[in-house]
Amino acid sequence: MPLRALYIDFNSYFASVEQQLHPELRGRPLAVLPVLAETTCCIAASYEAKRCGVKTGTLVAEARKSCPDIRFVEARPAVYVDLHHRLVEAVESCLHVERVMSIDEVACRLTGSDRQRDRARTLADRIKRAIAARVGTELRSSIGIAPNIFLAKVASDMQKPDGCVIIEDTDLPECLYGLALRDLCGIGKAMEQRLNRGGVRSVRDL
Repeated sequence: MPLRALYIDFNSYFASVEQQLHPELRGRPLAVLPVLAETTCCIAASYEAKRCGVKTGTLVAEARKSCPDIRFVEARPAVYVDLHHRLVEAVESCLHVERVMSIDEVACRLTGSDRQRDRARTLADRIKRAIAARVGTELRSSIGIAPNIFLAKVASDMQKPDGCVIIEDTDLPECLYGLALRDLCGIGKAMEQRLNRGGVRSVRDL
């Protein structure tokens, strides 16, 4: 099959928005909280914080312990929605957004000559430049390009942050063997356990 889908994942979206709007937070470990309280957990973390082990669901106390210089900010949903619309407009300036998957993920359909590998890669680079110019340089994205949306989403997770991965028919299925089962969309903890009970413990098994 030709390349038909281009999937964009806006990396560490909430944290990246805060770093874009507050230059003093750029390059620093940052976590976004639902409320500024010691009893809550992180709902997003910058890549600087992720390198210290902070991730979604990490308790504030645990985040402070693993990353003493971390900064915390309270979530601003209205701001994130506004930036989301600006990001969609930036992508639309290069390629039509076929489907908004979530506040930080969108899917596009490739047609005509854009289905060729080199043209698709050039298009991905153009989208990244448009986002930087129209929204901000801190709003980085990982892009996956593949024959369908599912595989394009998988590809978008394979090289973060700010990556671009192309999966073609000739790459399959070997390019997926290095992934964990839960790297595939739709496989959570419960499904992974169910698969394990059935003797499926790897993507190769699947």
